Amino acid sequence: MITIGTACGVGMGSSLVLRMYTEDVLKELGVEAKVEAMDASQAKGAKVDLLLTSPSLVEVVSGGKAAVKGISNYIDKSLIRAALIEFFEEKGIPYNE
Repeated sequence: MITIGTACGVGMGSSLVLRMYTEDVLKELGVEAKVEAMDASQAKGAKVDLLLTSPSLVEVVSGGKAAVKGISNYIDKSLIRAALIEFFEEKGIPYNE
């Protein structure tokens, strides 16, 4: 199963919002994944396949094994969808269009 981390500076509100919207998009795409909300310091060492975070935190959370994608608007499902599809295509993970 794919694991996805959603990260913000503190790990409270924004990452939870991004997690909820990411879960919605995953359902639409027919992809089963575990999504965890976390703060930026946890994200860097998190054992996840993909990290979604704000563009300003991409550099902060990069450097681990996870792919990192910046999302400029956490409630814009089209941006989340585009980032997920890009990741799925890079990894050869099937999804519903």
